Amino acid sequence: MGRVITVTNLKGGIGKTTTVVNLSAGFALRGSRVLLIDTDAQGNLAMALGVQPRRTLYDVLVDGAKLLDCVSSARPNLDLIAADATLLTAQTEIARRPDWARVLDKALAPVRSHYDVILIDSGGSLTLLNVNAISAATDILVPTTVEPFALKGLEVLFQQLKRIKGNTSALRAIVPTLYDTRTRQSVELLDTLRERYGNLVLDPIRVNVRLSECTAEGKTIYEYDPRSRGALDYAQLVEQMSTRIQLGPATPPPAPIAAPTPLVNGVSAVNNATCPNCGRPLQRASVAGYRILYCDHCKYRRQELAAGERR
Repeated sequence: MGRVITVTNLKGGIGKTTTVVNLSAGFALRGSRVLLIDTDAQGNLAMALGVQPRRTLYDVLVDGAKLLDCVSSARPNLDLIAADATLLTAQTEIARRPDWARVLDKALAPVRSHYDVILIDSGGSLTLLNVNAISAATDILVPTTVEPFALKGLEVLFQQLKRIKGNTSALRAIVPTLYDTRTRQSVELLDTLRERYGNLVLDPIRVNVRLSECTAEGKTIYEYDPRSRGALDYAQLVEQMSTRIQLGPATPPPAPIAAPTPLVNGVSAVNNATCPNCGRPLQRASVAGYRILYCDHCKYRRQELAAGERR
């Protein structure tokens, strides 16, 4: 039975759709079968992936169409149920039903065995469809910018999660986005976030103009600029979330490349490779088509394409 990850935050403009696109693309590159659900009437997922859908979530929730009949193929292993402005009227129709908070969950039930992961992109307010998205989730991922108002908004979000689901046990991770290492405020607020929420807070997604550019081109960051820091950060998020939801190892494994020193598999130390900053042994992970070398001590990171440079 596939995991259902709802990506949510009551604040807009904090990188939810960017996170959904590149997290899902990373899962698909690992070999997982992934379905994206867009519950935002702006329909940004289709644009971000360069997809022109024939049918949308409205057909499923209001007209009763089978979900698999409304799927658009976005990439290998990656399907999409798109949204558009018709969802604005769908909420009025759904609100009349006695099971209004579980309509999406019921629509997903027949297809959960078809996919390893279902990711739901939600809008920036607590609409009826966002309540549905939270109700359907087995796991909740919260992107947030590292700003005072955004951190305050997390407290409000967690209160709503308790109200809708009864507790916050489905909360799987908080992902700091648009993180700028050059500003003291970002660094200090990230420390505050980690002190408050502990290991729920994953490594941040750094500010990278390539992430905005790839969306405008209808490409994932791995397609647009696989050597950018945005690609590295999201590849690392894919690995961290795969571990948290127990998604399993990547299949097929990355093609081997020549290396000056022998490497061990998994996240064990790299033989004879040391951090250029602190001299400690480097660790290794293979994720979303990348080989990542990193230092647990000083946070040094280096990425390589596992199959050589892309054309």
